[in-house]
Amino acid sequence: MKEITTSYSISPELKNKKYVIVPQKEFNIPEYLNNYKNQFDKDFGGLGKDNYLKDGRSFRYRRFQYFYFLPESGKIVAYAKTPYYQPAEINKYAGDLDRKFESLNSKTISNPFLQELIRFDFQQLPISEEDKSHSWMVDIHQIRTVATAVETGEVTPEGIHHDENDFVWIHLINRENVTGGVNGIYNNEQKPLESCTLSKNMDSIVFWDPKVMHGVTSMHPKDHTRNAIRDVVLICFTHCPGLKPPTGNPVLDYKEIKTNINPPALVKNSF
Repeated sequence: MKEITTSYSISPELKNKKYVIVPQKEFNIPEYLNNYKNQFDKDFGGLGKDNYLKDGRSFRYRRFQYFYFLPESGKIVAYAKTPYYQPAEINKYAGDLDRKFESLNSKTISNPFLQELIRFDFQQLPISEEDKSHSWMVDIHQIRTVATAVETGEVTPEGIHHDENDFVWIHLINRENVTGGVNGIYNNEQKPLESCTLSKNMDSIVFWDPKVMHGVTSMHPKDHTRNAIRDVVLICFTHCPGLKPPTGNPVLDYKEIKTNINPPALVKNSF
């Protein structure tokens, strides 16, 4: 069965620059995945409200899931509903909270397009053959940001940041009636390296997260009579050699993993 491919090799550029901007036109998606991809894109219309925004705001909707991934076999298995946690030193806006988001829909989890996209994204990472034989933790975030005439859409309310993974992919799904929402890439001293606007479906960026920081400017509607909408899926990879698949107790204790397996991007700087 054909796989998702690109017209050029991402891994060497990612190893050199620590980030790569991948335009839509560079992706080759097999025809058999088209219907699955269309369904995946439609899933963004059913995201739950983010209840962790400050001051009663409502500009963000999302679903979230942790996955076990074994690259050698291609095995991808979702953990049961688990809170999403980031320490305050990583996320000054919503850190030290067990954020309980709605899980991905079961049809989204089993969607062949998403499964192949996870495998494709991993294949582009500049890692050793040994690390490819290890287990990895994958976080999947479906995020919709909405801006109205009276409420700004803060795409990254935490500002310029790390995500606390080893590698992070951002794939644009939809951008409608938006002004702003510009992605910025920075070094670890927060000095700008490059900026870009993801505007077409599957316009993407991949980061080597410990080595660069990123953020997105706020967004507003071009036409103030209609909402502005920006949908993205984040696929985040963290190297976890001792990670167990979700059998028996299917809930992932992410805080315990951080302590015992030591995968966070803050301390893991190379492969």
